[in-house]
Amino acid sequence: MLLSIALKAVISGTFGNYADRREMEAAVARNSETEDELLRLQSEYCKDPEIWIDVVSDTGDGFNSTFSIAKTVAQKTLTFKYTDKAGTEQTVTTPRAKILIFGGDLVYPFPTVEEYTNRFKIPLASAGDDVAELTKEDDRPHLYAIPGNHDWYDGLGNFIKLFCQQRWIGIWSTKQHRSYFALPLPCNYWIWATDIQLNSDIDLPQLNYFKAITQKMQENDKVILITAEPAWVYNEIHKNDRSYEKLKFFIDNYIHNKNNCTGKSFKLAATLTGDLHHYARYCDEQDLEGHQYFTAGGGGAFLHLTHNLPASLSSVHEGSRSDSDIHLQKIFPSADDSRKLLLGNILFQFKNITLTLLLSCIYLLSFWITHDMYPGALMNAEAQQYRFFNFVPGIISHPLLCILTFALGAGFFVFSDRNVRAKAASFVGGAHAVVQILLLFLSLYVDSLLWSALVAAGYGLLIKVAVILVASLMEGILAASVMGVYLYLGNRFFDMHINEASSSLASPDYKNFLRLHIHRTGVTVYAVGIKKVPRKWKQEQFSYQEKGEENEAYRFIGAAIRYSLIEEPIQILNDRLK
Repeated sequence: MLLSIALKAVISGTFGNYADRREMEAAVARNSETEDELLRLQSEYCKDPEIWIDVVSDTGDGFNSTFSIAKTVAQKTLTFKYTDKAGTEQTVTTPRAKILIFGGDLVYPFPTVEEYTNRFKIPLASAGDDVAELTKEDDRPHLYAIPGNHDWYDGLGNFIKLFCQQRWIGIWSTKQHRSYFALPLPCNYWIWATDIQLNSDIDLPQLNYFKAITQKMQENDKVILITAEPAWVYNEIHKNDRSYEKLKFFIDNYIHNKNNCTGKSFKLAATLTGDLHHYARYCDEQDLEGHQYFTAGGGGAFLHLTHNLPASLSSVHEGSRSDSDIHLQKIFPSADDSRKLLLGNILFQFKNITLTLLLSCIYLLSFWITHDMYPGALMNAEAQQYRFFNFVPGIISHPLLCILTFALGAGFFVFSDRNVRAKAASFVGGAHAVVQILLLFLSLYVDSLLWSALVAAGYGLLIKVAVILVASLMEGILAASVMGVYLYLGNRFFDMHINEASSSLASPDYKNFLRLHIHRTGVTVYAVGIKKVPRKWKQEQFSYQEKGEENEAYRFIGAAIRYSLIEEPIQILNDRLK
């Protein structure tokens, strides 16, 4: 699977530079069609003084988590209880959103038709209990999506077929014509959703599209920007990341009109993203009700731990201010919970069985190559000592085993995460590689002694093979345990391997999404969290009408999904925006 994903990533990244689907989208869509679409959307979305919008990112990894989120956003109402700053318990009921937006990475690991169907469409289509009631197009909430890097691995082909051809998916109706879009909203608000492809790039046709959109906007209109990755965080934790520079260029020139790019200046209310599969909110300490940075990638993918997040964004400044103080306000899970979850890497060998078995096979192959290097009966103590001290030269002198050992050590060393602290990562990664090689040498030595003892005792081939198989399995478990300890220590003390130390846990819990309420005074954001998702579901089949045709569908019944607010509703006020 890893080799297949790597191949698709290389191919899509290479050919994407020569055959960018976004340019073809722009060529097919005429400006007149864009204008007609905006007029239609304005008449539909702006007829009332308020609107509700859900934003979900990073779905389609595990059914339990993806369906739990889909089931929650599909409910006709969600009721939340929370305690406000005055200590008073509040209750608020929110309606189902008119617009559901998916903020990138709709399916993992790569976007085939089968994966989109099994990991995205089926959970989403099965989530709405009232799908049979929504027989008309006008009755259905609308669905939009932007692609993440995983959606680009096939060059965006299946993404366009699924989201850009006005289909019905469960209770939702897809509406977009491109992989990026702008939506007019009440109270002079707009949503801008960008497609940054695989390398944080916004292509020229897309820039021209948003520039054309600005001509339909009024000075000081408010923008909610949706992008596929938290560039402001990557700018802090990845030493060579340049994605924030590209995002800042877009914001400065196309939203704030810094270089008179559009002729109009707008206000940025919030920047929303996923890609990191947790909830985190940053804002300026001097303006807590102004522009907010949200990372909410808890739509169904594995959990990213939160304790490695920077407490502040030292290189991010609001507008023209150089003294802005962008600080972390809230995370989900909490830092303490995140560190406790990280301890799960101590059981890495059992959580990641396939890697444990792979390491066992490597140990078995290495013994197969070396078991006849020192033939003979059971050795005495002197011979054993002599053999131990001559074991490494014997391995080095064997060409195939030398290559295998070097490749294994190099693989563990290259695996080390040098995106954070290069020197520390090289040292810690090098130490891990050395330990793994020493463990291999020791295991080969022990296996050779076992084999010699079995030969001397006169056991048959079946017994000898069985013993070596068990020994190789135990050695694979030990090697995987070393990997787990390395991931724990590297992440806990050096902020390394945020992806690997999180994905190895395969946690379906701590899911989240954002529910936005656009109203006259600004935006209220409800950060909805599901701390633990149900694991058991009962499947039922039912029939319903869709566009005049009889359709068969499935629904899943299980334990109640316990959702709650991650924090008190966040208020973004119009008069605090810049």
